[in-house]
This record gives sequence, C-alpha cells and structure tokens, in this order.
Amino acid sequence: MISKASVSFIRIAPRKVRYVIDLIRKKKINEAHAILNGSPRRAADIVRKLLNQAVDAAEKNSQVPASNLMVSKVLADGGPSMKRFRAASMGRASVILKRTSHITLELDLVKKGVVTPAAPSKAVKGAKLKVKTESSGASAKKSSGSASRKMAGAK
Repeated sequence: MISKASVSFIRIAPRKVRYVIDLIRKKKINEAHAILNGSPRRAADIVRKLLNQAVDAAEKNSQVPASNLMVSKVLADGGPSMKRFRAASMGRASVILKRTSHITLELDLVKKGVVTPAAPSKAVKGAKLKVKTESSGASAKKSSGSASRKMAGAK
C-alpha cells in the first residue's frame, strides 16, 4: 500500500457506491479517472475526489508518479442510518432509512508482468456456445413439429 484515503458519513447508500467502485477496482489511475469521468452516477464525483486525494498523498509522501499507481483496494461500508418517518395508511407511520457510507481507497504500485485476460476471447467462447444451442434448437423444433403431425394424423 502506497497511499490510503477514506471518507466517512457520506450521505449516499453503500449499494449505490459499490456500483461505481466495482468499475475502478484493479485499474490504473488514468483508466480509473476516465471511467469516473464518463460515469453518470452521483457516487462517481465522490469517488473521483477520493481518488485525487489518494494520488496527491502518494505523490507528496512517497514521491511516486501517478503513472505507476493502481487502485489496489476500494471498499464501501455502511455507516449509521438516519431514521425518518412518513405517514402510512390508517394513521400509521412507516420508517424511512437514510443510509450513509464509509468509503476507503488504497493505491499500490502497478505490478509488472501481470497479464489480464482479454475480453474478446470470452466473446468468442460465448459465440461458439450460441451457435451450438441454435443448431440444437432448430433440430428440436423440427422433431417437435413432426411429432405433432403424427399425433394429428392418428386422431
């Protein structure tokens, strides 16, 4: 761990933050910035500021350039929930939970020689599977059609 930054009691649900942080986990800093800039979610602004804070701390304290850093660990834990009440039917009150988050982000050096699997290879495997299912599905349709004709002829 080269640098660590955290923010607490952010007034956004942890589930909504996890959608954003899952996109930047194990990415280089430049890629993470590009993803966060293109994300329409509100949590992206919060995580972007947190990432900038961690990068600045790494450059200042460890004298490591941002091009050599990657997001090694990022967490969104639940904080305390504020309880609010709303009127419900028949004179009752229902509870509304206003959730908060604690977000932690850690940066580490980019590991040299680590090869990530390419996405196109997965798409090729998926395409082969689709072709097999289509051909087997077509023969199933023909056999079911002939079986229905035989049944109709028997009546």
